[in-house]
Amino acid sequence: MNQISKCTLSIALFAVTMTAGGYAANASDITVMGYRGPFEENYVKSVIEPFMKGHPDIKVTYFGVQNAATSLGNMRAQRDAPQVNAVIYDLSVAKIAQEEGLVADLNTDKIPNYADISEIGKDLGAAAVPVTYDTLSLIYNRDAFPNPPTSWEALWDQKQDGKIVLPAQGGGDIQAILLTIIANRLAGEDDYKKTIEPGVDKLVELAPRVQTWEPKPDTYTLVGNGTATVSIGYNARSQFFFDHTEGRLQSVGPVEGTASQINVISAIKNASEQEATETFINYALNPEAQTAFAKAMFYAPTNTKAEVDEATRKRIPLMDPAQRAKLINVDWMSIGDMRESILQPWRRQIIPAGR
Repeated sequence: MNQISKCTLSIALFAVTMTAGGYAANASDITVMGYRGPFEENYVKSVIEPFMKGHPDIKVTYFGVQNAATSLGNMRAQRDAPQVNAVIYDLSVAKIAQEEGLVADLNTDKIPNYADISEIGKDLGAAAVPVTYDTLSLIYNRDAFPNPPTSWEALWDQKQDGKIVLPAQGGGDIQAILLTIIANRLAGEDDYKKTIEPGVDKLVELAPRVQTWEPKPDTYTLVGNGTATVSIGYNARSQFFFDHTEGRLQSVGPVEGTASQINVISAIKNASEQEATETFINYALNPEAQTAFAKAMFYAPTNTKAEVDEATRKRIPLMDPAQRAKLINVDWMSIGDMRESILQPWRRQIIPAGR
């Protein structure tokens, strides 16, 4: 064999070796942390699996946690050696994460879908991009109410003594914050920045009627199977459980109005695989992924170009102009600053009053 042939063979063998082994060497492996349960199940199926099919060189592992506060705790613990690349969590918690230097400020040139994201919840820019919108609902067991409740006051109905469950989790859940604001309004005070004392007093009044503050496995299951009759929950999960309880679990946006909840996605600062993480985040924001998750889980999409079918739209309050008009104005940036002052009364006054 002459020198040219030997050289050609060597190049060919090198190319074969790189083709066979290059995938393993060049493939990226990232982890996305977010809510567990139905959110995880549906997000993996409608977003992560299609992403990996279209990007076979990037493997995405989903790590499910209880709530946004848990995500923040994990991020703090892993500050010096992040084990997670991206996180889906609540906007108010994202503000804390940004202030503590836990998340990266992404280059939007590498996230082209960012330009089509609604301005609602974009307070932190590319450090925390809105990925889903939801609303808090009153959830109830259909068989426990001859006449469907229409007001948040159903939680204070004496007929439901001992049948109420609330997801306060020791006063650390974002739902506790929203219920405080709602109770404050029911007690006659609309400005939660001024004072939350009326709302706290009203919740202290409710406390003795609560069956548990840490529903297990969750409020939706307990209300759906009749262990409890009424609670609070997010519309998206409520719609999911409506389908899985043959309609026993019902939800309603009360006449007094409700509050929106904004989930954002952030890249973890100093985590590896930044390029793969940016690729995934951009995909999670595209119209197709947003539409797929809306149809699977009834979250309102944040991409203004997402097209949702009429049947799905009817089950997402934020896509109904009449429901949007009744939204309680919540300044999520101020909630980030006020978080501890709102949650402290839950730990010191409200939950102890129920024991």
